[in-house]
Amino acid sequence: MSKLLPKIRSSSSLILLAKNQVDKATSCDYNALLLTRTQKSTFMPESSVFPGGVCDASDSSPAWLDHFQRNEISATKLRNIGHVRGPRPDIFHTKADKKSLNPSLALRLTAIRETFEELGILLCRDSKSFTSTSGYGKFYDQFDRVHWQHIVHNNASQFLELCKQLDVLPDVWSLHEWSVWRTPSTFTKRFETAFFMTALEQEPSVHIEPNEVKDCAWRSPLDYLQASLRKELWLPPPQFYELSRCLNFSSLDNLRQFAAEREVKGIQLIHPVLYKCKNGIVQLLPGDEAYPADPDASNDKIETGLSVEEFRFQAKTKLHRSEHWNQHQSQLIINFSRDDGQVHPLDPCKL
Repeated sequence: MSKLLPKIRSSSSLILLAKNQVDKATSCDYNALLLTRTQKSTFMPESSVFPGGVCDASDSSPAWLDHFQRNEISATKLRNIGHVRGPRPDIFHTKADKKSLNPSLALRLTAIRETFEELGILLCRDSKSFTSTSGYGKFYDQFDRVHWQHIVHNNASQFLELCKQLDVLPDVWSLHEWSVWRTPSTFTKRFETAFFMTALEQEPSVHIEPNEVKDCAWRSPLDYLQASLRKELWLPPPQFYELSRCLNFSSLDNLRQFAAEREVKGIQLIHPVLYKCKNGIVQLLPGDEAYPADPDASNDKIETGLSVEEFRFQAKTKLHRSEHWNQHQSQLIINFSRDDGQVHPLDPCKL
């Protein structure tokens, strides 16, 4: 049993999608951008992940409101960007510090800042694109990206200064709340991460930050999943799960519209609980009939004494789990509808 669990830090990540302008023979008309962490990364080194990182205090600074207001965007307009009416996890709840930004805005700023720090992509709107109603995200690259990427990487508060210098606003409107994941209690470093989704009409050029990023690539969700199954790369569970959800959509237009319409229903936290089986690991997810009342009750994997298959056959009704026989062989199972209207992940082996 756990007596002292590590502090859970807030972070934000961006599922960045763009229309595929080159290869028309793929399973869908869009690609996803993932980066590979360096070997010296302190959390999941050499994994392929969506851009993102830990929230910085500057992301919640009220100075951002001044910048938006100079462009005639009031705090009232920014208070609930996604018009969410349904329940959401703690990470979206307003903090006691009334001077800080609403988390809906601050978490979007974190995702946009981290995407710029890691990949040199600045998602923003200027005076010409601010009134766009296309639903697609905007980006700007006509400035010294390498110089500013280095500055912001070393001092997150300089991201606001960059936006002031360029006279642009971070494109928070194109980011849709997609999911929230919490690191299992078996990890010494833990995060609660808000995943946003945004869609672009074309793929922006990338400049990686070499201290954090080994490489990156635009590939279709199915291509990433199949590469993981072939052991060519490693997708951590949230990335594998969210890319598998994307398999429901062959059209980026349809996926973007679904994300925008679904987010009003809120988000259910995904907090995996790890069970050790004779031939692998099972991550139980909320809603599974065997999911524990306290997902933080143990900081060790819970022994089952069963195989992955035997553990599954014990369940009589609801299943929501990720079964892992090794780092690259896994399957996702969910057999009930979620209250937040999310689509189920699809099996890439069956496509």
